Amino acid sequence: MTESGKITIRDVARRAGVSLGTASRAMNAAPGVMARTRATVEAAARELGYQPNAAARALRSRSSRLIGCLFTDLENPLYARLYNSLQDRMAEEGFVTLINASSGRADRESRAVQTFAERGLDAIVVAPGNETDADLLALLRDFPAPIVVVDRDIEIGADRVLFDHDAGIRAAVSYLAGLGHRRILPVFSPIDTRPGRMRSTAFDAAMAEAGLDVPLRVAPDTPNSPVFAEVCAALAGPDRATAMIVQGTHVLSSALNALARLGLRVPEDMSLIAIGDSATTTDHVPALTALRLDRDGMVALIADRLLARIRGLDGPRQDDVIAYELVKRGSCMPPA
Repeated sequence: MTESGKITIRDVARRAGVSLGTASRAMNAAPGVMARTRATVEAAARELGYQPNAAARALRSRSSRLIGCLFTDLENPLYARLYNSLQDRMAEEGFVTLINASSGRADRESRAVQTFAERGLDAIVVAPGNETDADLLALLRDFPAPIVVVDRDIEIGADRVLFDHDAGIRAAVSYLAGLGHRRILPVFSPIDTRPGRMRSTAFDAAMAEAGLDVPLRVAPDTPNSPVFAEVCAALAGPDRATAMIVQGTHVLSSALNALARLGLRVPEDMSLIAIGDSATTTDHVPALTALRLDRDGMVALIADRLLARIRGLDGPRQDDVIAYELVKRGSCMPPA
């Protein structure tokens, strides 16, 4: 209670045993506050006789016209292109788009989400590198504005736009197996986030269905980690793979350098499919077969979800799935 005797939102927060920010969001009916927490705060307000200031509430509810993006890094061409396209689309709606790249560090991701909340952003788009960090998940669940999650398995009651890694990887394995390849080397990130988990699971399942073994695999530490030495080692034996499925731009470049060092030609000695389509895949000679996402469709889905939630559309969270297209180019042929 203030010296004037007036009950404030701080008093309500103290009585309810929650933070000041949580109490404020609960009293303003902001999304992202658990029903149980909201009920506790409202009960504390009634007990204290708290009367919110209508003018202050109106000021706080004014739109910031700001959208935040939290990605692991902008060296990943997917996130760079997504941000640029989303920025253009949201600018058409009168919003300014901000970005934070966390380098996959949980502390940076938590700090970014907290700052987005403190600055009163109207909505955020997140693809964090940490799906299970307790502090980050708590901040996302309490976030006072709409969230769209991009290709992550985090249960925070938010809309999600997911990539169909399962169908994409299965299509790639099926295509290579149909050409006669029996030894296919996967070069995927580890399984600590949804893309890595789904790709690895789909690859193993597709290989098993084709009656093929998975004797070796290369797992880069991050999407930007070099795999030169690992690929060289994996292809050094007499029974080396005759085909590869390789993720991303940086990992892909490292893998191509390893093939060059070993004197292996694409596609005569090694067929190759890239996960993701970029200048690296189209400019390579020969151009590389790739699993391509519909970027325009993805941006349209994310923007539509953001705008609908900002404008107050209620209802259950939505999961939208973006398919990969297998774009066949000159990097695959039957094994010699």
